[in-house]
Amino acid sequence: MYKNQRIIIDTRKYDVDEVFERYKHGQLFFYEKRSAARAHKNKVTREVLEALWKGIPFPPVYVSELQNGALLVLEKNNRLRFLMEYLEYGFDVNSKDTSELEETKHFLEKMERYGSKKDIYYSAVILHVIDYLNPKYMHMQVGAFIEEWTNLQEQSIRNILYHGEGMEFFGELLSKIDYPLRLELNIQYNLIYFLMVHCVASRFFNAREVQSADRFQLLEYTLYGLQDMDGRFLDGLCEQFESLYYFLGRKANSSSLFIRISAEDRTKYLCFMGIWEKIRTGENRMEVFENKRVRNMVERCDMSFMGINRIAEIFREGDLW
Repeated sequence: MYKNQRIIIDTRKYDVDEVFERYKHGQLFFYEKRSAARAHKNKVTREVLEALWKGIPFPPVYVSELQNGALLVLEKNNRLRFLMEYLEYGFDVNSKDTSELEETKHFLEKMERYGSKKDIYYSAVILHVIDYLNPKYMHMQVGAFIEEWTNLQEQSIRNILYHGEGMEFFGELLSKIDYPLRLELNIQYNLIYFLMVHCVASRFFNAREVQSADRFQLLEYTLYGLQDMDGRFLDGLCEQFESLYYFLGRKANSSSLFIRISAEDRTKYLCFMGIWEKIRTGENRMEVFENKRVRNMVERCDMSFMGINRIAEIFREGDLW
């Protein structure tokens, strides 16, 4: 199913004014994110404005073209987001914070010698547009490679790109799990990987179709295949996921070793502890972390079909030392 294909990317040059018009009309938008601290947002905004006033080019931005022609911005550093918000609303200043008001006033006075606000609108922005005709997993591959997303940024983008194409049924599965709203993106990210790893280990997929699939191809295959899976199988996985997710959360709060584990590796432990319990019934789930050979395999796994399948086969064979 997955063959080597080259990604179609169209490079377009716009003025800031043209980009802003798209933004105002809902044709350019950004993924969901936690609110940025006001001080950080204003600092980044000032840096962008000063650079543009001096004639420094705006860094190229990667965007995904959606079916309706709208552009989803994939950038991680929020420069374009904060610039658009500044052009619409001005600086985000607390009117009761006199030092912040004074700092903003001083900055604007300082910038006057470089030119007017019009100069900002005439500045060029290069957009690398990932064509809508590309499979969605290619959009994810490009964004993850260029922007080095966090797990939450990756999931935020996925929620938009796959809206209406597997995410609704995935949402039904999510409703079976008890979690606070603040953890929603994290739960989504971990659950989709958890389901993917179990589908590989359970031999749900046609190995011939996915044998060369990387993690983004495999995640897409998982999303599209959820509705064809047995309901009781999925209910059992959701129940196991919830138990393991909060188990690892407690470990992270009580163990200095777990605190140092990256979010990406913690997801891997969650996934492989899950299939360990299925394959090696009755054995201690912590073997996945405590057994040095297993731990190294898990942390080095690229989450491709071949990588996951190799570990599942080793679990079955019992060659763990």
